[in-house]
Amino acid sequence: MSSEYDRNYLSVGAWMFILLVAALPIVGWLMVIIWAFSGENETRKNYFRAILMWIIMVTVAVFVLAGLGRLQDVEKKLQGWTHRA
Repeated sequence: MSSEYDRNYLSVGAWMFILLVAALPIVGWLMVIIWAFSGENETRKNYFRAILMWIIMVTVAVFVLAGLGRLQDVEKKLQGWTHRA
């Protein structure tokens, strides 16, 4: 085995521990951020960077969809203000 392989290898037990910790409320979020940017294991870092990207994309999508839903309420208020007789 090469040193490159040894550096990026994670056993099934290690993955089970990592996924358990990542599933914990608050502590898991912090560990996802820490594991995404620290350590020498590129596989683990890339995995958690991908998780962070999904979190960011879903969060943006939720805000955009929520914003679009609110636009109808704003439009009704504007029409009420402009169409007063």
